[in-house]
Amino acid sequence: MSGSRPDFYLGTDIDGCHINAEQLNVRSTDLNQLIGSVSFTEALFHILHGRLPDETERRLFDVVLVAFHGGFGLLPPTTFVPRIVAGTGVSTAQALAAGFLASGPYHVGATEEAMRLYASVGTRFQAEQGSSPEANAAQLEEYAYQFAAKRLEEGKTVGGFGHPLLRKDPRPSHVRRTLVDMKVDSPWFDIYDGIVRCMREKKGVPPNVDGITGAILLHLGFRAQHGTGLFLLARAAAMLAHIIEEQTDMPYQTMKRFMLLPIAAPRLFNADFKKHARRFNKLRDSKTINAVRNIFTRKARREAEKKEDADQATISEYRRTRGESSLGDALSGTAGIADEDRFVAGAHSGDQESAVSYEAEPIIDDELEEFSSPELVAGAEALLEASLEMGAASGSEAEKLLSQALELVRQAGRLTEPQR
Repeated sequence: MSGSRPDFYLGTDIDGCHINAEQLNVRSTDLNQLIGSVSFTEALFHILHGRLPDETERRLFDVVLVAFHGGFGLLPPTTFVPRIVAGTGVSTAQALAAGFLASGPYHVGATEEAMRLYASVGTRFQAEQGSSPEANAAQLEEYAYQFAAKRLEEGKTVGGFGHPLLRKDPRPSHVRRTLVDMKVDSPWFDIYDGIVRCMREKKGVPPNVDGITGAILLHLGFRAQHGTGLFLLARAAAMLAHIIEEQTDMPYQTMKRFMLLPIAAPRLFNADFKKHARRFNKLRDSKTINAVRNIFTRKARREAEKKEDADQATISEYRRTRGESSLGDALSGTAGIADEDRFVAGAHSGDQESAVSYEAEPIIDDELEEFSSPELVAGAEALLEASLEMGAASGSEAEKLLSQALELVRQAGRLTEPQR
């Protein structure tokens, strides 16, 4: 935040309040200007970036948050754990905290890992070829392909691919198609496309939602450190829904069901789960099992496959035409970086004239207009002097603290004196 803050401001560059105006600020903006005029998605973007998003950025951010917000029932830890904990009778806050603690590199953290990988690809490409005016999207995609291939040869993992339950996460292709329909181009999407192609050709592994959302977040100017936090922020909606259902509709039922497992099936409970997982995957991929399953799900699967094929065709056509596009300086800085010291209050409505920042005069309540900053400082100084005179034992810790406070107030008084 540039410039000086108003008198008696308690806060940081992110948010705070100034006491003399009795006003709450978020990124230099009166919070009341945001309430009722912007959506939560816009407010979230604003507090993280220091500005409101434009319409395309808002839609992209919505895509990410909606893709994250729902879980897979009791299967992922971020919904299973808070529900189990809620069944013990703890508060909602404790159950939510348990859900947040149930995240890690293997669940939730893959978005951050994917973002770091893409950033590494982009940085190296820029260092090697990105400064060339002939560099185009096709070259960047191929560079990402070779980067991922080398990583696989070294025995390293690639974040954002595979799924513990589904053979193919249904979200990435839909999200990628949405980006094409929105006509949003980004070198981060080129990097994602190259790595997706490599993983499919080398490993036969499809992407999951963490990979594509990581590319979108980088395009929006977020850092890799934002990935895990934004995932959890969105997934908190599913956590809360599961917690409330456990507390109200079926208290302690989920917990009791799992407590019965050692009694009802002791051999299964103490089984070699790695072996069972291999058997499950073998059965899941069995042609016979799939043939039987297709009898009952034929229509739904055909519709899903038809949509998937249409999405992939559209994406492939987009990539073909995108390949010749020049990158320019697109990788020199991610989208969404702006001056965090100023927020245009009318950005939501397109009014670029009205701006609120700490350089502006603080808003003073009518009842406080009779008091000026020097008078308030003088009052504080008198109060501290009286406290010292009334009291504290000479050389005591209390006297030292009061003396230090008095000196600080006197320094503030000198700063508020009118310039001559």
